Amino acid sequence: MTQGSSSARITLDNERVVGAISPFLFGGFAEHMGRCVYGGMYDPESPQADEQGFRRDVQAALREMGISILRYPGGNMLSGYDWRDGVGPKDQRPRRRELAWQSIETNQFGTNEFIEYCRATGIEPMLGVNMGTGTIADAAALVEYCNAPAGTKYADMRVA
Repeated sequence: MTQGSSSARITLDNERVVGAISPFLFGGFAEHMGRCVYGGMYDPESPQADEQGFRRDVQAALREMGISILRYPGGNMLSGYDWRDGVGPKDQRPRRRELAWQSIETNQFGTNEFIEYCRATGIEPMLGVNMGTGTIADAAALVEYCNAPAGTKYADMRVA
C-alpha cells in the first residue's frame, strides 16, 4: 500500500437476513431457435408429448431445475415477432420468415400455447413485447388480449 491509502475489509454475516429472495429470480426464456420450442418444449410427434404437444420430459426437467418464471418469446426472435401471428386457429396462422435466425416460423406455438404450457408446468409466464419492429400500440393490444374482459377487439379474439 502506498502512503495515504487505506485498507478495506468485507465481513459476511450469514445469519443476518436482509430480505427475501424473489422466487422469480430463477427464470429463463424460450426462444424459437434450434430446438428450444419446436422439438423441445413443443413436439406433438414426440412419444414424450402430451395431448397438447408439450413434452413431459422437458416439463419435468424445468421443474427439476427450479425454473419459476419463463419469458416468451425470448432472445433475438422477439425483435421481429408479431404476437398476433401466434394466436387463433393453428391452421389459419401465417408462416413467416423469422428475421433474426432466417428460418420459417410456423406459429404453431404462440401466446395461448405458452400460457397453457406454463400452467401445466407450474411456471409463472412472462410475455415479452416486440420493441424492434413493434410499437407501443402492439404491446397494449397484447395486454388487452391477455387481460381484458370480453367485449373488446383483442379480448374477443382470446375468448373466441
